[in-house]
Amino acid sequence: MTGCREVPGKEAGERNMLEIINVGTDQVIGVKASGRLTDEDYRQFLPQLEELIRRQGPILLFVDMTEFEGWETKAAWDDLKFGLRHDVDFARIAVVTDRKWLQWMIRASTIFFAAEMRCFPGADRERALKWLQEPETAEEPGPAEPPAPYSHILLATDFSPHADRAAARALELARRYDARLSLVHVVEYFFIYGDFIDGGAVDEFELEQQVREAADKQLQRLAEEMGITDPDQVHLLTGPPKHTLLDFAREHDVDLVVLGSHGRRGVERLLGSVAAGIVNAAPCDVLTVRL
Repeated sequence: MTGCREVPGKEAGERNMLEIINVGTDQVIGVKASGRLTDEDYRQFLPQLEELIRRQGPILLFVDMTEFEGWETKAAWDDLKFGLRHDVDFARIAVVTDRKWLQWMIRASTIFFAAEMRCFPGADRERALKWLQEPETAEEPGPAEPPAPYSHILLATDFSPHADRAAARALELARRYDARLSLVHVVEYFFIYGDFIDGGAVDEFELEQQVREAADKQLQRLAEEMGITDPDQVHLLTGPPKHTLLDFAREHDVDLVVLGSHGRRGVERLLGSVAAGIVNAAPCDVLTVRL
């Protein structure tokens, strides 16, 4: 749900805790993390949180980490997997902690998630709860104007079996508006997963190079299938998918982003989570094609 920091194993008789708490309002789900969390803590707790998500939909989450000390390795992996799997199931997340390393880690992890996440000092518990419940402000609509035709369309692809539907729609729109079409794939940084990879078992740099080479071949194949012959329209980028795509859109005056969305079911949810984040933050129109 936040990030990872490995700590030594649990001592005999030491009490660890991950539990639902009452925060004084039914609008917000409260969670308290204490001590050093283990895989068993997550195995007992996560089904409760998943049931709340199932019943309430996207939730407002308050996380009290003032007594939190860290994760065991397996527990850190449990935390990250749950956060990625349920990314679009959180509307806002407020984390209360005075630990500087944890504040930094949570701020860094926001690049991966669609939900708004903020850190608050332990003394600002009430401010955190107030922020969670603040209504989203909507801009006042101005006078209606006819929309300008699209001039630069960005197609983001993950090469999944059904992503061709998004490609077909992007190509159709580019032809309709005589717009420039940029084909983009993002390879994630491998150092993000460094804490979870056994350094003796794999060379991360070599693995990243292999992934980039494979992605480039697929990107060139897709460009050929779509009839894109200009190499300046084909982009293989590296970084966090959501922020990398948003940066590209801003820097290249993109006025429409087209990407696939896996919806709310299934295990292939990465692009679906990226789509949710882009819809919320894009500087232009976004078309999500249901895959």
